[in-house]
Amino acid sequence: MEKENTTKIKGSILLNIIFILELYALPVQFYLLLNGSEFTFLSATVRFFSFFTTLTNSLVFLCVTMLLFGAKSKAISFFSKCTTITAITVYILIVGIVFNVLLRSVAHLEGQHRIVSEIFHSVVPVLFFIYWLLFVNPEKIAFKVILFWLIYPISYMIYTLGHGILTNFYPYPFVDVAKIGFEKAIINGFFVLLAFVILSFILIFISNKRSKSGK
Repeated sequence: MEKENTTKIKGSILLNIIFILELYALPVQFYLLLNGSEFTFLSATVRFFSFFTTLTNSLVFLCVTMLLFGAKSKAISFFSKCTTITAITVYILIVGIVFNVLLRSVAHLEGQHRIVSEIFHSVVPVLFFIYWLLFVNPEKIAFKVILFWLIYPISYMIYTLGHGILTNFYPYPFVDVAKIGFEKAIINGFFVLLAFVILSFILIFISNKRSKSGK
């Protein structure tokens, strides 16, 4: 019992750290986008949520908020599920992997922009993965659930391409149809989705393995 309580406390501390980081980074990122630009509040909001990074970090923030403060909320039953947390872990790890592998070399950020970027792309993905690995009770997850998990990134890809055609704005260079063409953007999107599938298989395998061993 004492060991279980200690584990809960450590998990709660980690969740609080993630909560504080997101509570700082998300509003600052929106302010940086809005401040000194031609955007109205509405157009800045659309642009803000046109990035998979901010969408997914917002999802992490919502999940962490529910886990910390949503004990009386109906949503807590959804966000506390191993399947839900595993899916969000996949999403936020993809945010970190894509940025650090494909985008870091072309992202020349300074000051608050750099601090927020590191929180979004490096610190939060690592901390949330640690929380999932150490503090989420593993459960047996069916691999077919990956098809459901893919709804989010596929929907985002469809929105990004559609929104880009209408506005000529593409949040990431590897889907910038105006520069690389539609076919290349689709191919790049396919490989990103493939990364989702592979990472999902890995995390589900780990969860199932740990569930069998009771760890």
